[in-house]
Amino acid sequence: MPKVYDESLIGKKESVVDELLNLNPHQTPLLNAIGFAQPVTAVEHVWFEDEMFPDETTTSASALIDAVAIVVADVTPFRVGSVAKIGDELLYVSAINSGTKTLTVTRGYASTPAAAVVSGAKVEFLFDEGVEGADARAARYKARVRKSNLTQIFTDSIEISGTAQAVAQYGIDNLYEYEKQKKQLELALQLEKALINGVSFESGQVRQMKGIRQFITSNVTNVGGALTLAAINTLAQGVYDAGGFANGGDYKIMVAAKQKIALSGTDANKIVLTRGENTRGQVVDKIVTDFGEFEVVLNQNLASDELFLFDANRAKIRPLITRDFSHTYLGTKGDYTTGQIIGEYTLELEQEKAHGRLKGLT
Repeated sequence: MPKVYDESLIGKKESVVDELLNLNPHQTPLLNAIGFAQPVTAVEHVWFEDEMFPDETTTSASALIDAVAIVVADVTPFRVGSVAKIGDELLYVSAINSGTKTLTVTRGYASTPAAAVVSGAKVEFLFDEGVEGADARAARYKARVRKSNLTQIFTDSIEISGTAQAVAQYGIDNLYEYEKQKKQLELALQLEKALINGVSFESGQVRQMKGIRQFITSNVTNVGGALTLAAINTLAQGVYDAGGFANGGDYKIMVAAKQKIALSGTDANKIVLTRGENTRGQVVDKIVTDFGEFEVVLNQNLASDELFLFDANRAKIRPLITRDFSHTYLGTKGDYTTGQIIGEYTLELEQEKAHGRLKGLT
């Protein structure tokens, strides 16, 4: 039986979230891969992220074999009393100048062989020197980082004239319901595009969310050439080095059609497995890399020259409370019937270093 709309339904909200997920998963694969999470309670959704102190950096300048000043890109892995490693040499850190990013060190610690240091060399924090009978070491604290995103409104209306309702439509039992389904798909596609392409923006009553592309800043590589398994492996290594795989995850590779074809044509060491079952209507391939097996999801809403490696467990699509997608029948107004579909959502992407992006793919 087709749904019948009458005056008793005016103003009553009808949730259409489940309908949105089932309309056309091939057009909204990111939306279907992540799904909807718990609601937020403010138009600026805030969360806090924590991370460990880094355990390595690189030198920013060369140093002679007997130099005691080592300039590094980042001094935060170290404190006075730390033991660092460059090549086969251990170095004892006796002073730190945060302004010039310079470590004052004792060379050849623990009788290790000293050597000249080249610019760009890896400097690894090993441990803090332990001294018997020493006082408690001064504590240090790494504050949690505040992250946020704005909610964005997605809305459209259905309007059917009295004549259109009266005229028989081939294959359509309920023209209003038919048009409502079309509007739902259009809004789902708008949300999908915002989740990918959105740029954080606020002006008066207008708010736009930050999308996944704007969130990912650390692991971004401009390949400037064809997609290769080596490029994906290097990207995955960046995620690994940042600790992205430490707690498991549900990692996916998302590409548009052009790069999906390129994946199938990469070198012979690549292994792609086709799953026997479907996930929400989508047949998903997998690619095996040195850092794990990732699902490959085709998404035509991405740019043709990019690839995303993201953890679906660290991505959440959150509605503003009571503002998940819903349809409200507004009733008959003159010689037409109208209704509205509206929803307000934001994207929470946790630990952006746990995700990556390739761009500039030919």
